[in-house]
Amino acid sequence: MATTYNPKTHDHIVWALAVEGKTDEQIADILGITVRTFHRWKKKYSSLLDSLKEGKSVADAKVTKSLYNRAVGNIVIKHKKIIVEMDENGNQKPAKVETTEDPIPPDTTAAIFWLKNRRPDIWRDRQDVKVDSDEWVSALQSMVDGYEKDDQKGKAGADK
Repeated sequence: MATTYNPKTHDHIVWALAVEGKTDEQIADILGITVRTFHRWKKKYSSLLDSLKEGKSVADAKVTKSLYNRAVGNIVIKHKKIIVEMDENGNQKPAKVETTEDPIPPDTTAAIFWLKNRRPDIWRDRQDVKVDSDEWVSALQSMVDGYEKDDQKGKAGADK
């Protein structure tokens, strides 16, 4: 491909590659340009940047929907078989399709991931706890004192 930017072709190609989930590095490689050139194009040509953002938005929405469905569970409809019947004159009747519904149970890991990212104020692993500095120092000192006493008892018992 030519390394000269052409909005009629490059914008469409970039959008399609972004929808597929390609990274900037992969897109640049497919376009036959360096990543540095691709970043310059994004800054210089707003239509290219818009195409990239729109494509990535579509890909992100697909993943979001899939993650959500995985987190809450889903039902997959599978078409099992098509039944073709003939009438008494040999003409085909409208086909009947037998379908089955297979439930997919909710996935705990997907639900945790979703909640940690959507509601970090409630679901994050790290909790922020404010402690008055005097209380904090006293608590640490008592812990250290306790460890020192245990250590001295252990040494005294080993000397016997």
